[in-house]
Amino acid sequence: MMLFEELSSIADSIGQLLVKDDYPDKIEPIQLKQAVLSYPLRGGKRIRPAILMWCCGLLDGDPVHAKYAAAAAEVYHNWTLVHDDIIDEDEMRRGKPSTHIELSKFALDSFKTSKLKSKKFGVDFGILAGDLQHAWAINLLMKSTDIGVPCEVVNHLCRDLCQTLSRELISGEALDVEFSYKSIENVKSEEVERMMYLKTSALLNFCSCSGAKIALKTVDNSDKRIKKLSDFTSAMGIAFQLRDDWLGIFGNPESFGKPIGSDICSSKPTILILDTLSRLDEKNKLLLLNYIGADSLTQKEIDIIRNLIRKSGAEENILNKTDQLKFLALNSISGFPDNHYKKLLLELNDYLINRDN
Repeated sequence: MMLFEELSSIADSIGQLLVKDDYPDKIEPIQLKQAVLSYPLRGGKRIRPAILMWCCGLLDGDPVHAKYAAAAAEVYHNWTLVHDDIIDEDEMRRGKPSTHIELSKFALDSFKTSKLKSKKFGVDFGILAGDLQHAWAINLLMKSTDIGVPCEVVNHLCRDLCQTLSRELISGEALDVEFSYKSIENVKSEEVERMMYLKTSALLNFCSCSGAKIALKTVDNSDKRIKKLSDFTSAMGIAFQLRDDWLGIFGNPESFGKPIGSDICSSKPTILILDTLSRLDEKNKLLLLNYIGADSLTQKEIDIIRNLIRKSGAEENILNKTDQLKFLALNSISGFPDNHYKKLLLELNDYLINRDN
């Protein structure tokens, strides 16, 4: 599939750019430098850099001129993962120990300290690593002037990253954290959808709009082409999250990458679960609520939960909503001239919303 070949090419080029970049060189101590480099150099699909560079190409810009902005988006994404893993107490990321866990092990081995102090060291240094990645992202973005992007555009993108993206994305994370302190029955679906937009679509929007502004050499947010691309990534981002929630219940554990039903065990208020609860009679509602927050779920219990969701009509509803968002995204860029980059963006939209992992 052309999509995966192109994603692989971008992943390689962004990886090489990050390896060669001089920003991390003078970070001290060495374990902090290694932590800053850890997630960005672990690879991944590099979807955000791809969106940024392909939106630049879509509007007849040279994607090479967007490479530093694309690398900035990737590093920015990774600092949010580092902090998110600390908040969620996740121990794994992309098949390896998460940053704060790696750092905790370093402290335990190097300083021969207690597990409690080693854990605090891991969290403290993990926060610092994320802070430096945030700064690194801005530094990368500013280097765009070195390859011909007008200073006015770069200054505008830096302000957009700090003034809009950071405010929205961190607000989304705060809402997500707040939900975990509420009873699931007191969380509304529209609140969750707003959180999903802020946590996911906001960064995708920054990528699509930055690529367009680099191509057009403009800072005009009212440009209809930029608005269309923002609509594209807004819809795609929420659809991506809805698909993720569906996979969390109905996916294949071997391909999905995390335990099926983990959202139930963590009492995560997904739109799928909230919609199910709103549709069930009192008896079945209490049955489902009994599983929410469980330490673990057996396959029989997962099957019962799946049956409750399907019989309520919530699964069909979420799949229909995902399809509607998919077509909304498609329609948002249908008016652009056909070219190689438009085809890639359409393929990406289809893949993210129909993926199995």
